[in-house]
Amino acid sequence: MNSIKVLTVMTFALSIMTVLGQNRLKGGNYFLLLKDKEKISLNTYENNKIKEKGTFTISEKSIFTTDQKERVAILDTAKNLITLYDFQTSKEIRLSIPYDIKPKCILLNDDDLFIGGKMGKEILVQYHIQSEKWYELEIPTQVIFGGKAIDDLVVNDSLLIAIDNVVMPKYILFYRLNTTEKLAFSHFKLLKSNGTWEHIFQGRITSDYLGLRSSTFWSVGSAQHITIYKNLDLTECFAISVSNGSRKNETNEYNDFLIVGNKVVIANKENGLGLFEIKKSYFEPIKNYVTSYSPINNFKPIKTLEFRHVVINDSKISYEKYKNKNIIKLTQIPNTKKIILTIENNNIRHEIIEI
Repeated sequence: MNSIKVLTVMTFALSIMTVLGQNRLKGGNYFLLLKDKEKISLNTYENNKIKEKGTFTISEKSIFTTDQKERVAILDTAKNLITLYDFQTSKEIRLSIPYDIKPKCILLNDDDLFIGGKMGKEILVQYHIQSEKWYELEIPTQVIFGGKAIDDLVVNDSLLIAIDNVVMPKYILFYRLNTTEKLAFSHFKLLKSNGTWEHIFQGRITSDYLGLRSSTFWSVGSAQHITIYKNLDLTECFAISVSNGSRKNETNEYNDFLIVGNKVVIANKENGLGLFEIKKSYFEPIKNYVTSYSPINNFKPIKTLEFRHVVINDSKISYEKYKNKNIIKLTQIPNTKKIILTIENNNIRHEIIEI
C-alpha cells in the first residue's frame, strides 16, 4: 500500500449506509458525502480541504445523486417521491414518479434524471428537467422477462449505460444520449457470468474500463466479485473474487470499489482498503477444452474449446487493515486521483487518500 498517501481525516456522527450515484460525469466539482443518519453534505475540494456547501435531509429509504455541477436529486423509494434541488439557484422541485417502478438507482446527467428499478411495469424511466416531461425508455423484448431489474446506471461521452441484474442471462443496455427528448435505445450486450445466482450491485466506468461488483450464491456458500471489462465491447475481462465458506458468515465482502487509472481500489468489510493493479495479461482468456457426450454421436466423447475469463483470488490484493472499522464508501474527488474513504465505527469518519 506504499502508493497510497493519507491526506486528511474528518469525523461526523454515526450514519447508516445509503446509495450514492457515481458515474464518470465530467466538468463538475461537487460531490456528496454521508454526514449522519439524516443528512448528506454537498462539497467541493479547495485548498486541499473538503469544503461543505450545503446539507440535505435523507432517510433510510433514500437514494441520491448529483450532476456535480448544479443539481442534487433525492428519491424516497418508499413513496416514489423525488426532491430535485438546484443548489446554484436554491430552487427546489418535488416530483412524483408517474410509473409503476420500484426504484433501485438514479442518475443526473445534464438536463435529465434517470431512474432504474425492479419490475412493476417499468424498469427504466427518464425525466427531462427543462421540458418537465417523463418518458418510459425502451427495453428490448429479448431481455425483458420476470425478475429483471436495472441495478445501476453509468454514462460515457455519448451513451447512457444500464446494468441488468438478477436473472440469467445478464445484459448491458445502451441508450443514445441527447439533451432535448426521449433517449433512443441503441443496443445491448451479453455479460460474462461469474457463477450461479449472480446479483450485480454496482457499476463504475472510466475512459478505459467498465467495472461491475456482484455476488454469486450456491447451496452452502457465496462469493463476491469485481469484474473489469477492457472496453464497452464486453469481450475482454477478468474478475477479482473472494469466497465465503458459509452464507451465515459473509464478513469478507466488498462494500465498494473505484477504478483510478490502471488501479482498482477496493473497500473490503473484513480486510480494509485494497489496491490492485490492472495488467494487460489479465484480459487474455483462458483456453479450456470441455468434454461432452451426446446420443447423436453414440455417446462418444466430444471435445469443444471454450474461453473463460481470468479469475484472480482476493489474496493477491494488497490490503491495509482498518482495525475495528468498516470502509462503507469510496468517493473520488472530481478531476483528481484523491479518494475519500467513508469509515464507520462508533461514528462516521472521512479520510482522504491519494493514489
